[in-house]
Amino acid sequence: MTKNTPPLVCGHCRRTFTRPKPTGRTPVYCSQKCRSASYRGRTAAPAAPRSYDDDVVRIGRALLTKAQALDHSARHRVPALPLEIVECCVALRRDLDDITAVATRHAHANGATWPQIAKVMTTSQSTLKSNYSAEKVDKILAKRADRGPARLRRPATLRSGERTPTISRASPLLPGLPGYALSRALSYLGRSSVHLTIRELAAGTGVSTSYIYRIMSGDRTPTWDVAAAFARACDADPDDLTFLWNTAHALATPPPADGQTYPEAVHALQAALRGLRLAAANPEIATLLRRGTAPLTAGSATALLDCGIPAPGFLEWPVVKALTTALQGDPDTIQPLWERLDALAGRDHDTTGGTAGGASLPAEAFG
Repeated sequence: MTKNTPPLVCGHCRRTFTRPKPTGRTPVYCSQKCRSASYRGRTAAPAAPRSYDDDVVRIGRALLTKAQALDHSARHRVPALPLEIVECCVALRRDLDDITAVATRHAHANGATWPQIAKVMTTSQSTLKSNYSAEKVDKILAKRADRGPARLRRPATLRSGERTPTISRASPLLPGLPGYALSRALSYLGRSSVHLTIRELAAGTGVSTSYIYRIMSGDRTPTWDVAAAFARACDADPDDLTFLWNTAHALATPPPADGQTYPEAVHALQAALRGLRLAAANPEIATLLRRGTAPLTAGSATALLDCGIPAPGFLEWPVVKALTTALQGDPDTIQPLWERLDALAGRDHDTTGGTAGGASLPAEAFG
């Protein structure tokens, strides 16, 4: 080796070394040990492929909610929003493309061969491998995350009846957003009030006509004062929107006020369930029974959606959970209201004649 020969860097340990011979091929490794270690690394079994289980479930749920949004928009059209159904279709197609890519990788990761997948999708193996490679599907998921909904600004938690006048955005094309249920409920109220024109509804609410359209399309989440005025103009109870409004603004269930009674806790739970019913376009009891599971019955559904205090057995969590699910709501968000009621039922056992969590179902619960 000449004095001007620069040191070499080992391809495995990255340490510098000097060339042992001045002639021949330039060595890549500093020793036989590093050469063997590098070979073992190259020939080791590859890591288990990604299964995409969570991605399939997540995008599948988003696809379902967008299909429901399309169904709702098709059945309750707003003349001033002629593009609403088209926008729903565009969002639905985008989700369908995403889940097709993810489902292809999911099938391959779970044992399906490329020839089998190609036969189902009526395309060639080369096209599948090119369009749905792991790198391209990961990019699809990354782009999906980038275009996801921005987090709504979280105002201070409501306490002692305070209302935070916060305006934030929601999107009718992203039903997973917290404000989606509120926008659907307001949309249903506005569209079902056939005796009111949009101009009259705007006058009764105290906002512009264009803002009413934005509220009903889900492009704006109103302040509480506007939401309450909207409900009153539609001859609805503003209390039925309280839970949806809190959820739209990412507010946790506020702590109970001092001295809250069992009837007040029951009313809060029932109002939340009635709000979910408005968001679901006010389905009939028979429809809820088809969607729900035992122990939901016509008697329990009617009692929970009414304004009176239901029989204690109707307030058991399995019944409330079944109704929430039938209303296409999230039981986890309703459960804090039920837990508060259940705690008060235990405290006021003598007043209510039983606890919400421990009483047996009444005879009428069985039909």
